Amino acid sequence: MALHEEHASGATNARGGASRTTSGAPAEDPPNALKVALATEHFLDGDSKVELARRHGMSRFQVARLLEEARSEGIVRIQIVDPSAVGHDHAPLAERLGIASVTVAAVRPGESMRAALARHAASRLTALLDEGSRLGIAWSRTLMHLPDSLDSLPRVDVIQLVGPVSTPGYSTAQSGALIHTLGHLAGGQVWALPAPLVVESARVAASLRAMEEVRSTLDAADALDVAVVAIGAWNEGASTLWARLTPDERRRAHEAGVVAEICGTVIDGAGALWHSATEDRVIGVRPDQLRRARVIAVAPAVGRPEAVIAAARSGMVDDLVLSPELADQVAARLE
Repeated sequence: MALHEEHASGATNARGGASRTTSGAPAEDPPNALKVALATEHFLDGDSKVELARRHGMSRFQVARLLEEARSEGIVRIQIVDPSAVGHDHAPLAERLGIASVTVAAVRPGESMRAALARHAASRLTALLDEGSRLGIAWSRTLMHLPDSLDSLPRVDVIQLVGPVSTPGYSTAQSGALIHTLGHLAGGQVWALPAPLVVESARVAASLRAMEEVRSTLDAADALDVAVVAIGAWNEGASTLWARLTPDERRRAHEAGVVAEICGTVIDGAGALWHSATEDRVIGVRPDQLRRARVIAVAPAVGRPEAVIAAARSGMVDDLVLSPELADQVAARLE
């Protein structure tokens, strides 16, 4: 945690040098000039109150009182900067990826990396959302932490981008609860998607898409303003879709060069979408709908920089939130 002391009035200090101030305005009132001198020597030069008392012919208690008055009167202003509150903006990396921003998440003590990624995504989200917007939310083991970092949201409508899914350690109930929790924070209309991410056949998927509840949610995604999604690397444990495909489908995806997945859409290393019979079984937001929105994507899969690069090249991602290690891996891959 960094602590900065700033001084609002100007004066000549007891050593004959010009004191440091924020406004540059000279202090005309002698008592204020003394407070500025004491504050400069104590907070910036590091002199103790005992040293100041001896130098200025005062008691240590008088020095302490004047320093306290300097703070209460605004002569001294204290700014506390928590390095973990905001991520590091990597503009050069964003430029190389061809997207709007890359945030490298700083982890707080005791915080998991997934929680840190969600916290930084939440910060980016609140900066982009306006009253009356439409917010799209996917689900992942990272994004389930979003509500922990959001006390409130502007009044916006919330749209579920993919149906409830289960992953090891998480149930479909938790997946569905995320959209309603965020909807409660936003106070707008909630479009839930009461259908699985992927079903056993194209016929079943078409039947579900025809249901009023499903169709209305998918149609609402046409007017997305901001969306938050997760990038899944194309391997076991890193993609919610991967485990729901047959071994033959996985093999064909691998042969096609698939390296990433976003909301059930699979992407090859060049950023192109993989078109196959598999996509007919997926129920969720379409790539063209995401491309019309401002999309924040978290990428937790350290060791798979190709997934991040492919997602950026796909045109479906505008803002990335990465761990420091993955950001370094992406940068190295682009060299």
